[in-house]
Amino acid sequence: MQPITYKQPSAFSNRKVSVNQAVKVLNRNGVQVNEDEAGIILDFLYLIAKTYKNSRNSNINIGQEP
Repeated sequence: MQPITYKQPSAFSNRKVSVNQAVKVLNRNGVQVNEDEAGIILDFLYLIAKTYKNSRNSNINIGQEP
């Protein structure tokens, strides 16, 4: 099996949550992750947030209710 190569998206250069903070919060809630895994989780969450924000803005621009 080939190792997974993962590159951080450049769109998230102004992050407000560090990988270390994410590891601490996840550990407090019973989720044991290392820094690499926490980074991937953060990338996913930022992507979902960006998609939600863009989706919501496009609905508002069309005149639909969010």
